[in-house]
Amino acid sequence: MSAYGYYQWRLVEPLQLVAGLSYDWLRYPVNFRYAPLSDQEDTKDQWSPKAGIIWTPTGNTAVRGAYTRSLGGVSFDQSFRLEPTQVAGFNQAFRSLIPEAVAGANSAATFETFGASLEQRFGRGTYVGVSGEILKSTVDRIFGVYDFVPFAVTASGTPETLDYEERTLSVSLYQLVGNEWSFGTRYRFSHAQLSDRFPAIRPGLPGGFQPAQDWTSVLHQVHLFAIYNHRCGFFGELESLWNRQSNQGYTPERPGDDFWQFNAFIGYRWRQAEARLGLLNLTDQDYRLNPLNLTPELPRSRTLLVSVRFCF
Repeated sequence: MSAYGYYQWRLVEPLQLVAGLSYDWLRYPVNFRYAPLSDQEDTKDQWSPKAGIIWTPTGNTAVRGAYTRSLGGVSFDQSFRLEPTQVAGFNQAFRSLIPEAVAGANSAATFETFGASLEQRFGRGTYVGVSGEILKSTVDRIFGVYDFVPFAVTASGTPETLDYEERTLSVSLYQLVGNEWSFGTRYRFSHAQLSDRFPAIRPGLPGGFQPAQDWTSVLHQVHLFAIYNHRCGFFGELESLWNRQSNQGYTPERPGDDFWQFNAFIGYRWRQAEARLGLLNLTDQDYRLNPLNLTPELPRSRTLLVSVRFCF
């Protein structure tokens, strides 16, 4: 069960405030994913405040900030949301902040986000932006285990606690040249940490299992692009993407990666439609990025893209 309310208040002409509050109550299976499964249930509830500010002191300057808390759903419910997905332009809707490729699926995760940005326009065609975000998530779950006692094996579970935090900083610069050309660059720095704890399991067990682990990944990304738009509707784009990642805390060590990818697009726009043809990953560059950092998945081989979009 969920209930929420939001209020947006323009205190003075350049200043807008956003306030919100939501309440979530969940009843869900204690463990229905990691065998041996359990038929027990648990409940969880949370009051989640939201706050945002948008300040535009001039027509060329915008300052935004936001803070949100949220309680995630369970299974199918994690893919739907009725509540507004953003506050002051910062996303607050997540299926899971803890990458499922790292820690598997989870239930009833708590989310906490902080965001701030400054956007400035200089002259007629220069745009600069700086933004930072802190994303946090915690999950308490039961992991299925078997207890071996004399003359019997019983199904049971042991508690596990996951604590995730990612800090990102983005800097962007975009430049319009004449009426047909635009150029831009964007740099993003991401520092992600995940702590995984099994508090009921003592260290030093046979097999090398570690009941307390801390992983860290640092990712640098650069996006460069050039776009040509003709007034008849034809357009073309070239872009390059650089990624460099390093990892710490893994046993055995997990190497990072350092690679470039290049994409090219051509297309045509009508009043309410766009057709685009693209070739992604021109150099057929594969990669090995650790999914601990939240980032879009890139093509692993040369890929043809064909798309048609309509606007109604």
